Amino acid sequence: MGYGPATAAGAAGPGGKGGCGAGGGLMLIDLQRAILGACYGDAAEFARALPFLRPAAVPADKALFIHTATVTASLTGVLAQAYPSVERAMGTDAFAEAAKRHLRAHPPGQAMLSAYGKGFGADLAGELPVLAAADWAAHCAYFAADADPVGPAALAPYVPDALARLRLPLVLSSSLVAGPLSVLSPWWEGRADIKGVAAPLPLVGPEAVALIWRGPDLLVLATLLPPDAGGFVQALSEGADLLTAAGHLRDAGALSPLLALLLGQGLIAAVTDGEQP
Repeated sequence: MGYGPATAAGAAGPGGKGGCGAGGGLMLIDLQRAILGACYGDAAEFARALPFLRPAAVPADKALFIHTATVTASLTGVLAQAYPSVERAMGTDAFAEAAKRHLRAHPPGQAMLSAYGKGFGADLAGELPVLAAADWAAHCAYFAADADPVGPAALAPYVPDALARLRLPLVLSSSLVAGPLSVLSPWWEGRADIKGVAAPLPLVGPEAVALIWRGPDLLVLATLLPPDAGGFVQALSEGADLLTAAGHLRDAGALSPLLALLLGQGLIAAVTDGEQP
């Protein structure tokens, strides 16, 4: 399959003007975009590109269909790798259909396969959006930029009165996913690539927050937090000082085990004094 008489960018087409003229001219860049859209499953772009493709050993329409099917299958595989829990819950065929719909609505925006798939599953039913959010968080954790986290010793230079104003930003690989405990608790049990870390606090009630990050050995880790503890960690990640973040906690006694988790598991990127400019 080759290109037919597409017009170079800015040149006059058969209709006498650059681009799509009365005679059906099409600039090369527009033809390339149409072919790309066709490969992503856009029927209108498929029809737009087809007249400008030359048949070879395989008729042009069949060749373009093969390209479309190949791209769809490849990107479905990319989504399956990023969302294994969702695929397992839905089944292969239903997942493939959902992946196809996602591709049609959200074609890749970056030339990087690891970046493709954000937002997949958000429009699915039942527990699937929570599973999708957790899967994507784990996916992003694995591909996040490296960090040089600080440990408990980073607090040693500060006197007790200064601790309240400290800011403890989290490493870039970390993220939080809120949802039903009944969904988040078994989530990583079905994923051999994720290591579960014991919850630092009792989990009471139907809701929980999964904290997901990548350890120094490149293994993705996850633990569960009560919703108020999740609010504390979220506040730290958004730049709040320790005192402000601790305002999310229902029990002040939760602060110590949470800091032990964050500092002991390499989740804190730095410790800075909030009064410093």
